[in-house]
Amino acid sequence: MLRYVLLALSLVPSIAAADLFGGAQIQEIYRVRLDRDDLLLESIMDAIQKNNIQDGAVLTAAGSLQECTFHGVISFAAKPEQKYTTVKEAMEILNINGIIAAGEPHLHMTLSNPRGAFGGHLEKGCKVLYRAELTIAKFSGVPLARTPNREGVPVMQRK
Repeated sequence: MLRYVLLALSLVPSIAAADLFGGAQIQEIYRVRLDRDDLLLESIMDAIQKNNIQDGAVLTAAGSLQECTFHGVISFAAKPEQKYTTVKEAMEILNINGIIAAGEPHLHMTLSNPRGAFGGHLEKGCKVLYRAELTIAKFSGVPLARTPNREGVPVMQRK
């Protein structure tokens, strides 16, 4: 069994040092409560701005939405091809998480309704149904930013 684990690990590509950003520490934790009709992403962005969270993470979220727009990739093309979806019905927030770099969040979410789970990249315009509760961490340490790679995809780098 150990032989198979070692073989599997040897097949995993190594991470270049430039892709690993250590040295961050949690400076502060914010807990956010949103009520009916509050806008989800806009409220998160407001909390980021008001608390000067340049680097951090949305760690988790739970609640319900009445309307939500999200997008996801739909091809293997070098430049991302996106499909945007808007759902207008009662749905549960199973999770929201992502990285905040240079004050800009990159957040993904998982939602559910009686037919199943779905989700993608969080977009503006999502409205809270009953409530939403989020935990946001503010980091100190090496600041990060996103700059486009050669395909135009914004990727994390040291600021």
